[in-house]
Amino acid sequence: MSRRVVLLVLFAQPPAHASQVLPAPPPVTDEAPAESPQAETVVTATHTPRRAEEAPRAVTVVSREELARRPARTTPEALAEQEGVFLQKTNPAGGAPIVRGLYGQHLLLLVDGVRLNNATVRSGPNQYLNTVDPFLIEQIELVRGPGSVLHGSDALGGVVNVRTFWPRFSSEPTPVGQLRAQAGSADQSLQGHVRAGLSLMNTAVAVGVTLRDFNDVRGGALVGRQRYTAYEEGDVALKLRHRVTPSMQLAVQYQGVRQFDAPRLDRSVPGDFRRFTQQQRDFFQGRLERSRAADGLLRRWTVELSAHRQSEQVDRFRVTRDRVERDAANVWTLGLRAEGELSPIELLPLRPSLIMGLDLFHDRATSSAARSPLSEQERFVLRAEDARYPGAPTALSAGLFGLLASDERAPFSWHLGGRLQLHRTHLPEDSRLAELFASAVSPPPVLAEDTVSAVGVAAELGVQHRLAPGLSLLANLGSGFRAPNIDDYLRLGAEGPGFLIPGRDLRTEQSYTGELGLRARREDFSAELFYAYTVIRGLVGNVPTTLIGETRTPESVPYLARQNRDSARIHALEGAVVFRALPELTLASHATWTLTRQRRRDLTVPGEPLILEPLSRTPPLNGLVRITLAPREALFFEAVARWALAQHELSAADRLDVRTCAEVPECQGTPGFVGFHLRAGVQWSPHWRLSGTLQNLLDSTYRTHGSGVEEAGRSVVLAVEATL
Repeated sequence: MSRRVVLLVLFAQPPAHASQVLPAPPPVTDEAPAESPQAETVVTATHTPRRAEEAPRAVTVVSREELARRPARTTPEALAEQEGVFLQKTNPAGGAPIVRGLYGQHLLLLVDGVRLNNATVRSGPNQYLNTVDPFLIEQIELVRGPGSVLHGSDALGGVVNVRTFWPRFSSEPTPVGQLRAQAGSADQSLQGHVRAGLSLMNTAVAVGVTLRDFNDVRGGALVGRQRYTAYEEGDVALKLRHRVTPSMQLAVQYQGVRQFDAPRLDRSVPGDFRRFTQQQRDFFQGRLERSRAADGLLRRWTVELSAHRQSEQVDRFRVTRDRVERDAANVWTLGLRAEGELSPIELLPLRPSLIMGLDLFHDRATSSAARSPLSEQERFVLRAEDARYPGAPTALSAGLFGLLASDERAPFSWHLGGRLQLHRTHLPEDSRLAELFASAVSPPPVLAEDTVSAVGVAAELGVQHRLAPGLSLLANLGSGFRAPNIDDYLRLGAEGPGFLIPGRDLRTEQSYTGELGLRARREDFSAELFYAYTVIRGLVGNVPTTLIGETRTPESVPYLARQNRDSARIHALEGAVVFRALPELTLASHATWTLTRQRRRDLTVPGEPLILEPLSRTPPLNGLVRITLAPREALFFEAVARWALAQHELSAADRLDVRTCAEVPECQGTPGFVGFHLRAGVQWSPHWRLSGTLQNLLDSTYRTHGSGVEEAGRSVVLAVEATL
């Protein structure tokens, strides 16, 4: 793939604000306005369309308009300026949102309502969200707090749902087109996206292609060019909608992502370099849905089939040993979801409607490890003892859920829901440790083939009371769970700051959250304040352990094992305010504070003493201030200040992690920062839009806590969008 992207101007379908659970829009022509009310609706919190300000949960929304005004370099970076989100970046090809102190396995990622999380999601930050093409996004919805009732395992800290575009219908055959291009000077990046499509009365189809080329990122004045930060990507999407009957639609899509040579900056130095030579994702989805009926018991129903493939290949180049070490993993996830909504139940207070459904997911993982001389990189020799997982482990989950919810527009509304989910994980015979340490006096035993089961239970109860017009009080009690996955049971090898060895004695993590919120909205003013307290029981954590009588590998890396011995308590306070001082001038600000404490035991010390410390990568107090001036409807100017205080609250894992403590004696954590940015944009016709950002005006050197890369220095980002 070339390091310079050639953009081909094609025709494509303009964006529509459709979602997997929204009713089919009526026939429209291209001259008809887009479905703007849907742009302000959210579906992730309750699986029914609701305006964001009326949602019964704490929600964060990134709209299509925001993405056009503030074009993001990647999908994770589209969340970087949002309330309640702190973005960790191991490298520029990653990006893991942290919500209420939780991330990775404890934050559920969805694309068009389908799980990105699979049975191999690791405990630390992952790169999955960056495998979603940012130019496909119509809206990002984040539910802050537990979402296991509707979405199952992993949704302890929240649920991120990336909703991508769907083509619209038209009353007559209409080809239309779109081109989006973006360039950045900090990494000399070029990104381009084109779509081609055709809209008919009952059928609409579109195809999109994206090419992305990133070079090494230049950080602030004290860093300069950051080596090992360049990578390339190509994406493709195919979308089809067909109206079977006036009230029934079939939607089919494919999304494919290919990333090349994305490095691990925190684990790359001259002479020892690691990179994701291949990162691939393939996503197939078919959905048949019947929209709301005027009468009858079942108002709507949806049946959905999906297939997801995540594949990665990591190469470690060890120059001093003349060796390339390859680690590859591949997982297929097949999914089935069925859901229906009943008409309001007259016998219950406030006539709630009932949403009920079931989902089934099956994962099959494979992995391999190989070595080759650096001088002869094609002579790879397989090493089964170094593989991430033995054999072909599988995982099966099956869940039933139900949610009662009354009309959120009433002076008082409530919702009540629950889920029961069963998990079965097949663990193949595992002889890797026995083979690695065959020469030891007492080698580790071979672990027998086994099938382990886990149960997940979740419930939630919430009320919303309108104290006055535009003023609402919300209270929610909810629980979430995370069942141990294939990675928990079988992972062998480097993980974060240590070398992880397999463990099979694990149980389901369980969280309990209480949340209070106040929401105010007037014509020129809106604000919200949420406080949440979460307790997690049986938290799985990486704890120091011993292997064949040693606490460290021959390379002095500590041995770690996963245990259920941790519990945690989390306080989160989130506030946001938007004030329109003048018709042309808007002021906005938000801030988030998180306090975490976990209790764990040190298995390397006799008696296993109890340790009280923060959770790893707990964000510091952080926030944003934004001033927007829009003298005309098609023109805007914006000044932004993103800030974070220093984070001195570190866990033992943080102190071992070079992303936080880069071999600095008496590490004090991550310094605070303030980053200043300017933006401007103009839409000089219905078909053309141009926006630009001057980022990091002071050329400051800073990174967000837990990240492995410095933020971009003073630089320019330009984006243009054209539709026909």
